Order: sequence, then structure tokens, then C-alpha cells
Amino acid sequence: MNVLVLFSYGSLTSIDDVAHFYNGIYHGHAKPEHINAGRARYEAHGMPDPLGANTKRIGRALINQLMEKTGDTWRMFVASQNSEPSIETVAQQCAQLDPKRIVTFGLTPFHSVTGHEAYEKRFTKILRQENDSTDILHATPFCDNAHFVDVLTDRAKTAQTWLPETVRQEAEIIYTVHSRPGLPKVHEKMIKQYENLAEKVAKALGVKTYHLAYRSGQPAPQRWLEPDVLDVVSELGERDVPAVIFIEALSVIENMEVIQEVTIDAIGKARQLGMKAVQSEYLNDSIDFIDALAGHLLEELAD
Repeated sequence: MNVLVLFSYGSLTSIDDVAHFYNGIYHGHAKPEHINAGRARYEAHGMPDPLGANTKRIGRALINQLMEKTGDTWRMFVASQNSEPSIETVAQQCAQLDPKRIVTFGLTPFHSVTGHEAYEKRFTKILRQENDSTDILHATPFCDNAHFVDVLTDRAKTAQTWLPETVRQEAEIIYTVHSRPGLPKVHEKMIKQYENLAEKVAKALGVKTYHLAYRSGQPAPQRWLEPDVLDVVSELGERDVPAVIFIEALSVIENMEVIQEVTIDAIGKARQLGMKAVQSEYLNDSIDFIDALAGHLLEELAD
């Protein structure tokens, strides 16, 4: 048996999971106002957590493709940073199963010191405490996968076409990703991957002017990657840019944080400043995205 472990920032299955989720985010020190605000956000959304729901469906679809292509038996787990089952819990379960091989995979495109890399180290450390025989393959990020680039470009083209024809050719792209604490040098690999992906998509769209922005940055004194997306929107408003296309390049699966920070806050600010604004669709559990992920995993397994 083979095991596919999908790493997730947090995959909630019930509204009752919100308190645990926010306690994870705040390292066990979430204040009642944090939890209450989070719960209100999920309740206002009116649907189950999109990140959790889509991650599970993607996982089931991936192991179906892996079983078909490899002829092997596969089992899938979602291991979360801030919800259950946690990375620790899943690592212990995998150790007890003693599979032939474990493949870990993050559903965000870029390498991250505080994301992919940290999750892989934690998972491996716990697994090896009880199991030193199972092979582990940590699949590389998929930002350079040609099929994935095509999928993201397709959504961007759809968004571009949605703009009024009168401003379509003057629209500028604002890419967004979650900010990271620390100086740019610490995140050099992720930033380079971000720049390369942005260039490829913009070139395919024929858009000459685009901007790399960050969201979720925290206030001083800690240093976070910048510029903040809302500052970029303000600058474009001052230059009388008539239209903007937002492309979230990291959280390609819909989640409550990016809905708030891009779909609501950034688009809302752009419209307040008189700009036409549109966001490319989330990839979620679309078949072309799943095909791209499956192809990437099969390439990793073949190496």
C-alpha cells in the first residue's frame, strides 16, 4: 500500500472546529474576539469551509488517478497545521500502517520555509520515531509545472475577458500571495518562483504591467514581505489605472482568509477608487487542476 499525505494550513469539517483552528493560528493564545470574529466570518459565508471540502475532494480524485496509472493501492490523508487531523496525528497513523511508500504533497504552488519545508520536517521527524523503514517522497512544489501554469492562465484569461472591452487592454494585474515573516533573503526561493509564475501568466495574457503584492502581513516590529496588496491598489488608483485583475497565486484553493483579503477587501478598495476590478477564479477541485496535480505527482514518482 502507498499513502498520499496532503498538507493543509487548516481543513475544518464543522463550525465547531473554528475555536481550535484559531487557537492553532495564534499558538494557543487566541483571544475570544479572534474566535468570535472567525466564527462570524464562517457563518456569514453560509457554506462549509471551502479549503477543507476542496482539499478532501482533490485528495480522493488524486488517489483514483494514482491507482489507475500506477496499478498500486493508495490511501489518502489530509494533515493540517491548525486543525485535526494534525500533521502529528497523521504521521503517527502512517507509522502504524507501515505502508510501502508515503508521498507528501502541499496544495500550494511555491516552496516555503514556514510552509512546505516546515511541514515535511515535522512529519518526517514524528514518523521516524516509530517507523524507519517506509520510503518517504516529499513531492516538490508545482509552480513550474506547465499544465498548472496553463490552468492558472486559463482562469486569468476568463477574468480578463470579463472586464468591459473599453478598459480591458489597459488593465493591470495584481498578483497576491500570503506574506511571510522575515527579510526577503530568507524567502528568496519562494520569491523567485513567484516572480517566474507571474511573468509566465502575464505574458500569456498579453499584459505588460503587473505587480507582485502580499497580504496578511503583520504590523511592526516584525518584518514581513511587502508591498501590501492594499497599498498597491492605492498606488494604481493614484495613477488613474482604469482596471485591475487580481490573481491569487498561492491559495489557489478557496479559503476564508483570501476571500476576505482579496475578494472583499482588495476588490472593494479598487472599486471605491473608481477602478473596474475582477479576480480570477479559484482552481478548487476543477478537473484540469486535478489533472495537473496528478501529472506532477506521476513525474515525481518516475524520477
